[in-house]
Amino acid sequence: MDENPNTETMTPTDLLDRQKEELFVKLKEVGKRLSYKQYEEKAIRAALDQKLKETGIDGKKLRRRLRYLEFRIQTDATTLQKERRYMREINQIEKQLDKVKETEKMDRKLNLVRGDISRAEEEIRNIKKQIDQIKAEIRAFREEGRKAHIEAKQREWQEKKRAELMKKKAQRKKEMDAYSPEDELDGGVELGSIAIIKKKTQSAEAEENSS
Repeated sequence: MDENPNTETMTPTDLLDRQKEELFVKLKEVGKRLSYKQYEEKAIRAALDQKLKETGIDGKKLRRRLRYLEFRIQTDATTLQKERRYMREINQIEKQLDKVKETEKMDRKLNLVRGDISRAEEEIRNIKKQIDQIKAEIRAFREEGRKAHIEAKQREWQEKKRAELMKKKAQRKKEMDAYSPEDELDGGVELGSIAIIKKKTQSAEAEENSS
């Protein structure tokens, strides 16, 4: 496809076809990006699951527990002994969390990749919607062109019919002008010829009225 076509000479359907092809190219590019991100998500998910099995530690669960303990220390009217127990548990949780920093990093990356997938899927939906709209516009233009073609053919037929009638009318006038009463009296025109001319005249008038 010409990268720099002269748009001034392009029809509306040509321009729409060009836009449609550009969108298909874009759709293909986004589709490739989506496939790559889906593959990346699968790989990270598998690695993360394996890491979680190795450590046996659920970082999300530990962080929820840590937030809970910190909240209790700040809000509860606890005894010194109870507060010390909370602090010991907090220290233990923090030591365990040191072991899951890698898995948490992987989890954050997984969330980022899933966000990329979601955006790519939304972009694909929008591109497909634009392509469908352009296809509808092209169909409308072609239908309009088809109707215009039919109307032009009808006008052409009517003009042709009108020209034929005018030709017959002119021929009839020519035949009538060639006849005069003196010719009849002088015997220059036979009665049979007059009857034929009248018959042609009546037939042409009937044909003209019916059209």
